Amino acid sequence: MSVPHPGGDPNANLYAQLKRDVLDRVPQITAVEYVPDDVEAKQLRAIFDPARLDPPTGPESPELTVKWYRQDPHDWFRINYTDPNTGFHAGWHQDEDHPDLGHTHFQYSSPNTEDRWGITFEHETPSLILWEIVEELLEHVRATYQDANEEP
Repeated sequence: MSVPHPGGDPNANLYAQLKRDVLDRVPQITAVEYVPDDVEAKQLRAIFDPARLDPPTGPESPELTVKWYRQDPHDWFRINYTDPNTGFHAGWHQDEDHPDLGHTHFQYSSPNTEDRWGITFEHETPSLILWEIVEELLEHVRATYQDANEEP
């Protein structure tokens, strides 16, 4: 069970910045939308073109969801990638869900395996953290944890 965020509203300006500075610039992403809408934005949802991913997946579009709450001393966020074609999920969470792993952790699950461990980021700025996550997802995570666990 997930521990809920500690309160407060998402920062609409932050979501606009993350959309503009990161998600709108990723060529594998074809659409970014505010959920439920741009007035009551509680999260961002980025839709991937399955044919633009390496290796391609499909026919359904994978999604990346971003929930981010600004607070001291550490922001609360949950960034989750889900591929409905393979059942693969990856998440980067800075919350209180797994205190034994520190305040930030990575987790993944596929039909064959799952794991989680504590992580740190090179940057502290939300846009740069999201860039790190997207780059890690596209360059390392999908190939290492999603594709490596497929049955031969």
